[in-house]
Amino acid sequence: MDVVHAVPTESLSEKLSVQRLSDVLELSQMRANVYTLAEGSMLRHLHREQEEFYLVLDGTAMIDVDEARYKVGERDALAVPARAWHRVSNVGVGPLTFLVVAAPPTADDAEIATG
Repeated sequence: MDVVHAVPTESLSEKLSVQRLSDVLELSQMRANVYTLAEGSMLRHLHREQEEFYLVLDGTAMIDVDEARYKVGERDALAVPARAWHRVSNVGVGPLTFLVVAAPPTADDAEIATG
């Protein structure tokens, strides 16, 4: 077992980077990632089977879940149930860094909103 310093280094876009903790920590029963979002928002999406836990580490997020909106600050957490449309936006000053834990660790579980 190793201790891992959680710093997103894999670039997913100009604004979004990730560290896939599940891979490094060899997790088999959950998916865990740390993201940094420089500005803007992620795509609106849902997970057919996975429920997710979001924990803001640095910055301020607005997390839309279906028709509700939640302002989530540093060290605040929010659970998103499976089949709920959601999107994370950076509404603070500076980068937003957050942890997402999901279970079960189903591959190809996401559906991206169109339009």
